[in-house]
Amino acid sequence: MKVLVAGAGIGGLVAAGRLAELGLDVEVIEKSPSIEKMRYDWHDDVSPKIFRRLGIEIPKEHWKKQSWTFCTTGEAVVREFFQDETDPDLSIERTPLNKTLSEYATTRGAKIRFSAVAQAPVIKDGRVCGLVIDGKEELADFVLDSAGAYSPIRSQLPEEFKITKFPGDDEVFEVYRAFVKKKEGMENEKLAVKVYMKHLNKTGISWAIPDVSDNTCMNVLIGKVCGLTDEDLKEGLDDLKKFNPVLTDNVVRGGYKVRIPVRFPLTRMVANGYAAIGDAAFMTIPMLGSGIASSMLSATLLGDTIKESMDAGINDSALFDANNLWGYQVKVYQEFGYQHLAVDIMKRWMLTCDCLDWLFGSKILSNDDLGAAASGKPIKLTAKFALQKMGVIKPKDLGKVLGMMPMLLNSNKAAKIGNKIPKKYNLKAIDSWEKKVFKVEKVNG
Repeated sequence: MKVLVAGAGIGGLVAAGRLAELGLDVEVIEKSPSIEKMRYDWHDDVSPKIFRRLGIEIPKEHWKKQSWTFCTTGEAVVREFFQDETDPDLSIERTPLNKTLSEYATTRGAKIRFSAVAQAPVIKDGRVCGLVIDGKEELADFVLDSAGAYSPIRSQLPEEFKITKFPGDDEVFEVYRAFVKKKEGMENEKLAVKVYMKHLNKTGISWAIPDVSDNTCMNVLIGKVCGLTDEDLKEGLDDLKKFNPVLTDNVVRGGYKVRIPVRFPLTRMVANGYAAIGDAAFMTIPMLGSGIASSMLSATLLGDTIKESMDAGINDSALFDANNLWGYQVKVYQEFGYQHLAVDIMKRWMLTCDCLDWLFGSKILSNDDLGAAASGKPIKLTAKFALQKMGVIKPKDLGKVLGMMPMLLNSNKAAKIGNKIPKKYNLKAIDSWEKKVFKVEKVNG
């Protein structure tokens, strides 16, 4: 049986390897001319736990992630966050990661076709049965969409599939990232890792981080929801330089804008002959946009789902019917999707609230709370949580705390709804569940 993977994304490559292991004929369609040209020329943070879980070797080009210092605009409040040093996240170079995951796929039998563009799905009788590649139709039993947040495959699916075609404007970060040279004479200075929340009172974040891979460089990011204009970028860079005089205009790598989803995963990521993964299914952590670990995990969940169907004796094209693929969606939501629903509500509130100085300056958010949100886990509103906070709330801050409560209650409600995803592919039950998800998300949207 033929499988076409649209795009050599993180999840697409891992899934290609898993599905090839099952004896399927898998081919990845990638528009880049080579592994070296795929995606970004920088490094990103990811937990080593996912590599251990999947049995994939971590590329040697990695370093321990540095603990962050959260700042509000003008550095009015500076709050240090200490990560778990017993098992810290790693900063991993993207090109070696691409090579590692490509080898994972190909050594298991998958093929990668470079310089080929997947342009549209082929639809017949309510089923995805292939891709239009460089203007020609190529048929397949199953299409895995790993073509990014603005996937041309997902965006051209039939309306009756009820799969969200595009992310909303407030569900995408437009991000400028560059690695710039430090000023001469400051190469070896010990500098703070600064992450600016709601930088310049705009809906986004920025950072200025000493580069772990090259002590002569700084890792710079300016990101904003609803689009990053040239004026936004200039203003953000100027402000970063004001508080971080080590920065220069000498860009070593990066230096361009990308768009990444920052929202909860698709409530429908499967259809007959089709499934979405990675950014194409909005699998990034809503707070920060990191999606490497969740995409890799989703790939193995998809492989597990298809293997279960094969073990049950389903070995023809029905293997890729929506009712069989739905198990993949359920696994994704039960593993992390329900948490991302909750964190998405927290993110929307933080980007629009006017009390960040107070929030980060107080002790309301503990180190563990900050770490949970950054890793895609919600702040659980429990009796224990409430008792802990009672001891740090000052009488003058009670109004602000009460103002947070509706968001926290809604966040916890979203997680509960997400975790109650229908276990069976029952369209009436799925419709009902999806309406509840959209309703609870809309409250803070």
